[in-house]
Amino acid sequence: MKPAVPVLALTILAYAAYGQAAAKFDVASIKMSGPGESERSLTHNAGARLTTSNATLKMLILLAYQVMPYQLSGGPSWLESDGFDIEAKAANPKATQAQFRQMLQGLLADRFQLKVHMATAELPVYMLVAAKGGAKLAEAKQANPEVSVKIDGPGHMTAIKATMPMLTNALTRPLQRKVVDQTGLVGAYNFELRYLPDPKPPRPGDDAAPPIGNGPSLFTALQEQLGLSLKAGRGPVEVLVIDHAERPSAN
Repeated sequence: MKPAVPVLALTILAYAAYGQAAAKFDVASIKMSGPGESERSLTHNAGARLTTSNATLKMLILLAYQVMPYQLSGGPSWLESDGFDIEAKAANPKATQAQFRQMLQGLLADRFQLKVHMATAELPVYMLVAAKGGAKLAEAKQANPEVSVKIDGPGHMTAIKATMPMLTNALTRPLQRKVVDQTGLVGAYNFELRYLPDPKPPRPGDDAAPPIGNGPSLFTALQEQLGLSLKAGRGPVEVLVIDHAERPSAN
């Protein structure tokens, strides 16, 4: 006698299957980019429309599943090399971001035969702690309804009534590594952070990109301006594992 499947598991599976069936692009054209293409672009307009030029499968997966590059594991040898030109749109021009991502996930599963699963891996992380001398943050007192941490441009971050988990989440992008809050600070804070961003890594054959302006590194800026410090370590990180992918046939 087979063991009974829990009702909750059946409900989740049925809901997932429904979401995959309902969230699809009406029209989707995919073709390999021409030889010699170097520029890559990926845009999705308001509503359910996707346009790419020489976009890699990696770029598409990062957008579809909203993960950072360090959270992606496995994949074919052409994951970051082959480029694809895609035009895809749905009948509903008012699709939400969540619906758009569902549609893109369905497109990848259908045309790239993409199969993935979530897992937890022990990876390098940063711990955010109070620096020697203590944090230099004053709690926000004004009755401002806005709560945000914004990266206003390269090397400029502003926060309104932001918590430390919000800050660690924002730091993840420029650091390309998970940041764990160990400051012990539980309030909400207004602050501004200015730093010299790391230049983008050069492409093969290109010169290294020059730094943008002058200023302290992100590590130094956190310590000098906010009284916070980053310590390297290792910890559990959620990763998206690519189990299978194929090049799509042209249409």
